[in-house]
This record gives sequence, C-alpha cells and structure tokens, in this order.
Amino acid sequence: MTALTVLCSAAPRSGGGVRKPGGALPYGMAELGRRFDLRWPTPRQDALSRRVDGAIRRLSPGRRGWQLARAAGRPRSGAVLSVFEDAGLAYARRRGRGPAHVMVACWLAQDVADRPSAVGSWRTSLRSVDAVCVYSANQQDILAGALGVPSDRIRVVPFGVDTDYYDPAAATGARGGGGVVAVGSDSRRDYATLFAVAERTGIPMTVACHPRNVTGMPVPAGVRMVSVFDADYRDLLHRADVVVTPTTAPAYPSGQSVVLEAMSMGTATVTTDSAAMRDYVDDGVTGLLVPAHDADALAGRLEHVLRDDALRRQLGQAGARAVRARFGLARQWDAVATVIEQVAT
Repeated sequence: MTALTVLCSAAPRSGGGVRKPGGALPYGMAELGRRFDLRWPTPRQDALSRRVDGAIRRLSPGRRGWQLARAAGRPRSGAVLSVFEDAGLAYARRRGRGPAHVMVACWLAQDVADRPSAVGSWRTSLRSVDAVCVYSANQQDILAGALGVPSDRIRVVPFGVDTDYYDPAAATGARGGGGVVAVGSDSRRDYATLFAVAERTGIPMTVACHPRNVTGMPVPAGVRMVSVFDADYRDLLHRADVVVTPTTAPAYPSGQSVVLEAMSMGTATVTTDSAAMRDYVDDGVTGLLVPAHDADALAGRLEHVLRDDALRRQLGQAGARAVRARFGLARQWDAVATVIEQVAT
C-alpha cells in the first residue's frame, strides 16, 4: 500500500468511545486509509506550545503551516497530501525534489482578490504542486488565470459530509418545530443581513456561532444565541424547520458543511447564492438560494418556506437524496485519492 504523508493543521481527535462525525481523523480523512498507508507528522511541542496551539492556528496560520512542513521533512517515497493553504503553500516552498504533492485548496480563489500583494509568492509556490483540488468548478478559471496553475492540474472534487452520522434516524426528539436555525463561525458568514431580517419580520431564530461573528451587532430580541457541538448540533438541525446560511458569497463554497449536513438530515435550507454554492444547491429543488446582502429577498424566502409545509418536506427529501447520491465523505476522499494515484504514477 502506498505511503501517504498527510499535512493538516487540524489534529486527530480522541472521541473517548463517543461517535464523532467523520471519525477520529479530521474532515473524514480516515476514508483515505482504505487506499493508502497514512502518515501523520505533527510538530514537536512543549506544554506551553500545546496550550497555545489553537491560537497559533487561528491567528497565524502561516506559522502553523511552516511547523507542519518542517515536521514532514522531505519524504523520499509515496505521496504527500496537504489539506488547506497553510500547510500546502508552506510545504510547496520547502519541497525540493520528492514524491508527488497534491494540495486541497479551500479559500485560495478568494484570497487572490483579498490579498493581491501575495499573489506572486503563491504563484511561485504552486509551481511545485502536482495537483490542486478545489471544492467548486468556478475556482478553476481563477487559479489558472491569476496564479498560473495549469488547467490540467486543477481538479474539482465534491465536498462531502458524514451521511451516516447526519441521519434523521440517529437524532433524538421530533422533527421540526424549531423554527429558523443558522449555524457557522467562519469569517464569511453574514449575520448582519440575517439580523436585519429578524428585526424586520420578527421571525424567531436560533443562531450558533462564535461571539466574534457578531461583534458590535445588537442581537434582535427574537434571536437566541447558542453553542452546540456534535450530537447536540445534529439534533438542532433535526428540530429546525429551515436552516439558513447567510454568507458574503465568496469565490469558494462557504457554509457548505452546514448546508449539506442539514440537507442530509432532511431539513429544508435557504442559502446565499454564489457561483461556488451552485455546485451544491439546486435552487428550488434541493434548497433555496437568495442574493447576497439582500435582506428583502432573504425575508421573503424565509416567510414563504415557513408558511408552506409541503415545500419544506419536498426540499428536505430532495436535499437528503442529493447528499447521499453526490456529497458523502467516501465520494469526496475517493475523488482526492484518485487524483493522488494519477499524479503519483
């Protein structure tokens, strides 16, 4: 079995016997173990470093990437998979001669617009990457045009979620009745627009995010802020009448984890429209899409779907079928594994 060195800033989890979505390895990467002998280098850390590790990853992802690249060294055989830009770009700069390197890129297409001063450095680093996997087709032209990545090195793979874990049969309590639910703490969430809708319509909402996402925003009276994880999060999706995911519509699929997990639970979704998210939501069939930053459109869609029980059932059922057919973890990592095998031969 071919050795695969995996570089990822997220560490393997010990569940203490408790079932975790995706398994012990982050993002469901245990699926790769069916086709590769996985090697997982981790930087050496003293007690202080371990305590501040989370802060390092949040505040200085580039530093964490260099730590991972140094820990990996220069493997002499097999292949290397870097998961996300911090590890991938750092390893590419250090690589030299070595086995094939495949990088999974998440937000790089948006960074091209947000950080133009870094584009030259990224172009240099990416010359040594054998293939870049992205989660939406719209990113191909951006990476090829702005960063000079040859088109045949850019591979679109479907993002996947754990459909066994996100299964209505595994949830507790009755379906529905929980109203509007929004979840997510990444920087591209647009809670300002969602709160404007809550103020305007009076629709009660439950929002689970990090406090930094709503800094400086008055929380409307009808909005309940919560913190949930794992099975509690799954139950929240199950009880929701509709899961809404407002974003700033970046060039990469933002919020697709929550959207697909809610769809997997059979819950209707309303999501900000973007070129990237159209790969995941078929508007009016598996979910509803609304223009970015448009409180009127979002309010109208939420009010409509909340009034129409049949529409919610239709969207939930179609979404669940779509996730199981196209967006499971096995499908995602099988696609990545195929790319690795192709470039490693």
